[in-house]
Amino acid sequence: MIPRTEHTLDPVGVENGSMATATEIPIREANGDQCVELHEIGWKGYLALLRLRGERSTPRMVYLDGTVWLMSPSFLHERLDERLDHFVMELVVGLDIPCVPAGSTTLRRRRKRGGVEGDKTYYLANEARVRGKKKIDLKIDPPPDLAIEAVYSHDADAAVEVYRRIKVPEVWVCNETELVILVLQSNGRYAESSTSAAFPFVTRDEIHEWVSRPQTDSETKWIQELRRWVQETLVPRVSARNSSPAPDQAQQTDSGHRKES
Repeated sequence: MIPRTEHTLDPVGVENGSMATATEIPIREANGDQCVELHEIGWKGYLALLRLRGERSTPRMVYLDGTVWLMSPSFLHERLDERLDHFVMELVVGLDIPCVPAGSTTLRRRRKRGGVEGDKTYYLANEARVRGKKKIDLKIDPPPDLAIEAVYSHDADAAVEVYRRIKVPEVWVCNETELVILVLQSNGRYAESSTSAAFPFVTRDEIHEWVSRPQTDSETKWIQELRRWVQETLVPRVSARNSSPAPDQAQQTDSGHRKES
């Protein structure tokens, strides 16, 4: 677990946009991601932090039930993050799947007491609903269909809970040794899956094998090999899936043959 700095802020000061600190534990140096936790933060305080950060990409923020996590990702975190993104983009391009990448867009709902900025997010099934938009408003727009959390030295529990509350259909949580695919169920909870709901033709193990490959050559070579695999393995696989009759259709066909005989 990453060393953290924990702050308890004056709620009044934060609500007014100031950063008065009541208790502070100095942050320790770490080779991994840097994370600071701020407690007892109201919704207005969270919005004030977003305004203070402005258009900068860091620190990324997660807000959940009055706690804000401010995270500055490490080099290893970003390398895994970029590989996951390349994997998704090679799939959607190679298989001609409509997609709007939403990056680390801030997704927040006051009613859900949560806000999150994923490492990467994508609109897939709902691509047409957000195509051409300049701003995402979860009060009227759907959440992304897929969110990715690369984990190097911090957990993703708070981010996953926010995704659950705003009903993101699928979340990938990935570190160097494991990929967990979480798919939202009808009961509003996530369940682990061995395959992606967004990309049912690829398995969890295949995704992780690609993104965790040792960097023995340039990333250019890795992308070229991935692109070749998509064309030589996934394109035929998807074509075969699409040409096969659906289970219901196959059952009806079999029943028809039995009836004729």
